[in-house]
Amino acid sequence: MDPQILVIAALIGYLSGSVSYARIVARLADPDRKIGKIKISIPGFEDDYLESDVVSATTVRLQYGGKYGGLVSILDMLKAAIPMLIFKLWQPDQPYYLIASLMAVIGHNWPIFYRFKGGRGLSSIIGSFFVLDWIGTIVTTVLGFLIGYPSRNMLAITGGGILLMIPWIIFTTRDWVLIVYVILLNFLYWYSMIPELKEYARLQREGKLEAFQGARSLEVIQEDGTVRYYTNTLQNLSNKINAIFKRYKEKS
Repeated sequence: MDPQILVIAALIGYLSGSVSYARIVARLADPDRKIGKIKISIPGFEDDYLESDVVSATTVRLQYGGKYGGLVSILDMLKAAIPMLIFKLWQPDQPYYLIASLMAVIGHNWPIFYRFKGGRGLSSIIGSFFVLDWIGTIVTTVLGFLIGYPSRNMLAITGGGILLMIPWIIFTTRDWVLIVYVILLNFLYWYSMIPELKEYARLQREGKLEAFQGARSLEVIQEDGTVRYYTNTLQNLSNKINAIFKRYKEKS
C-alpha cells in the first residue's frame, strides 16, 4: 500500500465522519433551540430517567421528530459510504476504502469539530456495510430485527444486524482483511454503546426494564426543560404488527 494514499484515505474519512449532521439538521429545524442532553422517563417510576448526552440521529428523532431523525440517519450513512465508495472505485485491489470507512465511524463518534462529542456510529456503520455487501446488510439487519424483536430490547434489535455481519463475512468471503474490518466496526459500535449497556443493565437489575420497553409513550425532557412525548415506541410498533396479522387471519 502507498502510505500517502493511506493517510489521505484516513484523513478524508475522519473529516467526513466528523461533520455532525445531527447538529446541522437540528439547527435548521429549530434555530432557537440547541440540541443537547436529554432525559427519557421510565413509565411508572417518576423519579427515574435514562439520561443521554449523545448527539445522533436518535437524539434528533426524539427531540425534533421522525422526519428529521430519518434525514440525519441517511446523511450519516452517506458520510461514511461516499468516501468508502470513492476509494473502492479508485483502488479496488487495496483496502484504502476500508480505512476511509473506519475513520469515518471514528470521526462520527469522536468528531474533531465538536470537541470529540458525537454519536454511536450505527448509521455510519450501516452505510459502510452497504458499500461492502448490500445483500448481506439487508439480510443481517432483517435477521437481527427478527431475533431481537421477541425480547423487545432495542439494543438487541439495532445491534444484532451489526453482530451478524461477522459470520456473514466469514462464510461468504473467507477474506481475513474483511473479517478484521467487520470486527473492528463492531468493536467501535459496542465500545461507544457502553453507557447505554450499563443503563439497560441497571434497569434490568431494578426491575424497570420491562416497563420501559413496554411503554406506549415516553416523556423526553430536553436540556432547556422542554418536554416532548415520543409515541413511536417499540410497543406501539408491536401493536401495529399484531393488528396487521389479526386482519390477515380474519380475511383468510
